[in-house]
Amino acid sequence: MHVPVVLIPTTVVVAIVFMVKPKWLTRYGTALALVSILAMSSIFLTMQAGAALRGALNLQGQAATLISEHSHAAHILAIVYVLFTATLIVTFAARRISSGMPTGLRILDELLSSKALFSVLRALLVLLAIVTSYMVFRTGDLGAKAVWEGRLQAAHVGFRR
Repeated sequence: MHVPVVLIPTTVVVAIVFMVKPKWLTRYGTALALVSILAMSSIFLTMQAGAALRGALNLQGQAATLISEHSHAAHILAIVYVLFTATLIVTFAARRISSGMPTGLRILDELLSSKALFSVLRALLVLLAIVTSYMVFRTGDLGAKAVWEGRLQAAHVGFRR
């Protein structure tokens, strides 16, 4: 499954653009939050599929080590992206509330009405976007190395016969 490879970078780039253009966040924030939740869900589905494949292949040696590293990176990516998505949703809510569109929930409106808090959330979201981008790259790179190492090892073994 390569859904995370497409959706995560897309949500990260759009979120950064929205931090530069907060009016767009107000208008399209709901759609971005929904796509981010879909991307987050796809990480967990992909991890499940990867774990099943790993068990079926019963890999040994360098390929097994690379798959293990890929799996570990995916777990870190999942944690970082959950934080990214949660921060995105809170940032979107803070933008709407601080722009004069309260939810009607007094405690939430009071908590998120500060423009200073919105600025802090924007900076945090950009930081999480950068970390997420790195982890997507790292996870994908390790996965590609694991696949190609396995193919090269299989080709090498087949060549020696």
